[in-house]
Amino acid sequence: MKRIFFIHGDKGGVGKTEVAKRMAAVMLQAGRAVTLVDGDNKNPGLHAAFEKSELDVQCINVMTPAGRDTLFDVIAESPGDVLIDLPARGSDVTERLNRDGASEDGFSLELLLREIDAELRILFVIDQTRPPLAALRDELKALPATTSWIIVRNWREERDFDLFDKSKTKADLDARGAPIIDLVRLDPRANDILENEGLNLISAQTSDKLSMLQKMRVKAAIRSWSEQMKIAGLIE
Repeated sequence: MKRIFFIHGDKGGVGKTEVAKRMAAVMLQAGRAVTLVDGDNKNPGLHAAFEKSELDVQCINVMTPAGRDTLFDVIAESPGDVLIDLPARGSDVTERLNRDGASEDGFSLELLLREIDAELRILFVIDQTRPPLAALRDELKALPATTSWIIVRNWREERDFDLFDKSKTKADLDARGAPIIDLVRLDPRANDILENEGLNLISAQTSDKLSMLQKMRVKAAIRSWSEQMKIAGLIE
């Protein structure tokens, strides 16, 4: 069955694109067919990292009606999985994809998934602050109960997720059986090189722009994320 992945978080800077990059790298390494959609036309980090790879990468402004129509076509026509890196305020996009599909301002994602026999999985990225948690609470209420949720805790700060762990949202997710996985921080010096040189976690391993130590840290990051994807049931 085709899988549609929305990398969500609503708040800008929470780590959505980093999650999208690591997922794409693991899928590329595993030889899985996947189409990448970068929904952030202002800062298309996913597109920049993989435009020279063998993956199908598209940059679409999903904040516009025309962009959402294009997204519909990509999801419907892609031969394999589709991974969409939503921009900040991604809830504005998902709200328009959760309609009856008759108007020109969006479409019914639930109807499309039934038509093409696909499933939706949302990887919602949170950090230790309150805004992503509030956005997650609202999206859990707004999106169909059939939606599969995976929560990604971005450990960019060395402190616990107390707000999340003690919330009613966490209890709701536990009741749904939603996996909770962890994004470990990559060496900022290595990460800066990847962004400046348009590299990803696969291409960086053979680049002369990184030191041996930095390449080892890149390999550790992709190995760590592979294990987290296994925990979430995304790869075998």
